[in-house]
Amino acid sequence: MKAIIWTKYGLPDGLQLKEVEKPTPKDNEVLIKIHASSVTAGDCEMRRLELPLMLSFPMRLYAGFLKPKRITILGQELAGEVVEIGKDVTTYKVGNQVFGTTGLGFGAYAEYICLPEKPGDAQGTLALKPTNSTYEEATAVPTAGFEALHFLRKANIQSGEKVLIVGAGGSIGTFAVQLARHFGTEVTGVDSTEKLELIQSLGANQVVDYTKEDYTRSGETYDLIIDVVGKGSVVRRLNLLKERGYYFLAYAGLSHILLSMWFFLMSNKKLKIESSSQKKEDLIFLKQLFEDGKLKSIVDRSYPLEQTAEAHRYVETGQKLGNVVIVCGVS
Repeated sequence: MKAIIWTKYGLPDGLQLKEVEKPTPKDNEVLIKIHASSVTAGDCEMRRLELPLMLSFPMRLYAGFLKPKRITILGQELAGEVVEIGKDVTTYKVGNQVFGTTGLGFGAYAEYICLPEKPGDAQGTLALKPTNSTYEEATAVPTAGFEALHFLRKANIQSGEKVLIVGAGGSIGTFAVQLARHFGTEVTGVDSTEKLELIQSLGANQVVDYTKEDYTRSGETYDLIIDVVGKGSVVRRLNLLKERGYYFLAYAGLSHILLSMWFFLMSNKKLKIESSSQKKEDLIFLKQLFEDGKLKSIVDRSYPLEQTAEAHRYVETGQKLGNVVIVCGVS
């Protein structure tokens, strides 16, 4: 089968198309023909091995100290078709259309992958894909959907409360806008000029162009801030947070970690740096919203498998609207 092999840490040119052996499912696994995968900011960080301090060194030890060895195929989201099942598998059958995540094993930049029927905590999750979605739309849902849903639930957001989403036009941001509106909140989305129309179309009550307006001086306050950018002055944005409010950072550096510790000790505002746990029941919840027409995927561009490196380069420009998809087969 064809796969994109991760040959070195650093630039996208370390992602190379090669022929590798097609996997065979174990007794508790399903073999999936992957029709679509995605490129997230997390995939790019992993490729460069530019991760938060607490993760970078352990991940290098796990993946390979000088170059990738244990993990040789990146990609953490997929949508595809079950083409073979192990003898102990009862949940899925051949022909099922599925979507989900691969966990710490990655491996979705390929034509086929084996995944356990009942994944463990670090093995991602899997479910039947929305009946009304394409493979390309479905593959964009899990990771960003999990994160957005986690932030909103952890903050115990209530109808009528106010949510600020910084980076609302990206993968997590576009799902956060839709989910926050689904929960009845008042949403303000912040991003660049070319993304504002999309954010408004997803239901945001207000949109702010950060290139033209300093929203940190607006005088507005919010019950929840979801920051998927992490650039600029987080402290100034924290001034927009109501007392006992939640501020979630999707991507954080050492300075943010130290700041969160200070706020934990000195303030009743909550600065959180954490990721979602990828639970099947949450994936099914997102699937149901999609099927009910209350959630949709925004796919900016699709690239064939052999152009995965180019897809990474585009994601790293920061210009993408929503999601970037890798087409591994017929969608």
